[in-house]
Amino acid sequence: MKVSPKLISFTALFALSSINYAHSTEIAPSDVALTLAQALNPSGQTHTYLVTESTGKSVKAINLSEHFDYYPSEALSFIDRYGYSTLSDVHYDLPVTSLDYKQLLAAGGQGSEHIAAGTNYLEHGEEADIDEVFLFPKFSKPTPNHTKIRYQKNVLLDYEVELCMRWVKPIVSPKQSDGYAGLFVCGDFTDRAELLRKIDVDNVTSGHGFSDAKSGQSRFPTGPYIVVPKDWNSFLKSVSLTTYVNGEQRQQTAASEMIREPKSLIEMILEKGEQPIWRYQGQDVTLFGQQGINPNQNLVTGTPAGVVYNTPGWGYRISKSIKWFATFSFLDSGPVDYILEQYIEESFDNKSYLQAGDKVQLTGTYLGSIDIDIIN
Repeated sequence: MKVSPKLISFTALFALSSINYAHSTEIAPSDVALTLAQALNPSGQTHTYLVTESTGKSVKAINLSEHFDYYPSEALSFIDRYGYSTLSDVHYDLPVTSLDYKQLLAAGGQGSEHIAAGTNYLEHGEEADIDEVFLFPKFSKPTPNHTKIRYQKNVLLDYEVELCMRWVKPIVSPKQSDGYAGLFVCGDFTDRAELLRKIDVDNVTSGHGFSDAKSGQSRFPTGPYIVVPKDWNSFLKSVSLTTYVNGEQRQQTAASEMIREPKSLIEMILEKGEQPIWRYQGQDVTLFGQQGINPNQNLVTGTPAGVVYNTPGWGYRISKSIKWFATFSFLDSGPVDYILEQYIEESFDNKSYLQAGDKVQLTGTYLGSIDIDIIN
């Protein structure tokens, strides 16, 4: 991946800041952000915790639910009910418990209808050959930080690390997005074969094909906790996102490299999000309902460069166009469909996408990590 001058200057600037880059196992300083996690007790009741420390395999945390006698399914309900300042002051004299990471529930919450941004990082736009940020709905139930995705021989499975957010209050105007929000690391897994077969090549930024290719079971793994900063705009400057596949780094970027920062994405969403101009499983769908962006909806802010997929270059397209003509394939399909099917077939043959046995790790500064096993 190319390193932009902007990223270099960003790194130099924040090396001197009070919020420095940190390994994903570090917890955000308590004077900067609250880190909330959830787990089930033996009877199946949801408990919300304030995380104070990470050991790498477990976290040390204070049981907010027991302290307040409050057991909501949504961790951010604590911010809504008691306020940020109350929670930031309460933890100094409370007992601490230890929780294994595998006990922690999905930071993505309970909702299954989310809003995603495409090509919101310059270098990824270049590798995907799309020069405009666009939106699409994603329908998928969040899964926890240790997730298994079953390998399917008819799926070209691609990984994406992203910064995800959802707000404490519903959003019906862009100004409301300045309110408290929870941030977490997430994955946006994609079936590239389905996407290439359904994408509108004449209007890629319509988002057609993206919802079908990115929705469904286990396509939305999420981190171990949700982090609520005092000021999420400033906090974004400290977040770096990274992907490892079988120990090899594939993606890495600063969240501040987004082309459209979250408030700008919210403006885009509110402008047209009520219109049924997107497609999912053959139906016209909207981004949100009449009540605006609800607190159960996550904003998936976009993926950095480094995914498996790269748009075939002109040399590839020309050679396949010649083959399309020479083999009389023009009798059965147009040149674009033929080239895409050739790419799909070759990708299955060379096993360039995720295979059974692969291990993917997605990390975010102060946001923890997600470990995904691709299984048979």
